Amino acid sequence: MNPRMASLVVCAWLVACGGSELPQLSYAGWSERVASSACAYEARCGALTVSREQCEADVIAAYAAVEPDLSRADTGAKAGCVQCMRVRIDVLDAAVASGCQQAPDEARLRASCGVDDAACMGVP
Repeated sequence: MNPRMASLVVCAWLVACGGSELPQLSYAGWSERVASSACAYEARCGALTVSREQCEADVIAAYAAVEPDLSRADTGAKAGCVQCMRVRIDVLDAAVASGCQQAPDEARLRASCGVDDAACMGVP
């Protein structure tokens, strides 16, 4: 195989096998994703009492408010909150995808987020 063809094969392989890992988002990025999932769940399965935009803004603001404390806390506190957000996104998206037939997995949320959402200092 000539060098040019080998380069094309390698490039094609890299593009095709780009991986399926979750994106490496910032804390703010994860808070935006969890806000979107939480408000979509409330809009479809719950009782959303404000506009979807206001709901998302409120959730994002709540996570932003605790970020400085998480950053100052023990090593790993912020990462623990991000892990909680990721689980919350999965659980809420699954409930919405089921047409609201499947309730959010409270045991999984409690295991990841702690009692009273302690991993994120009470922010649900």
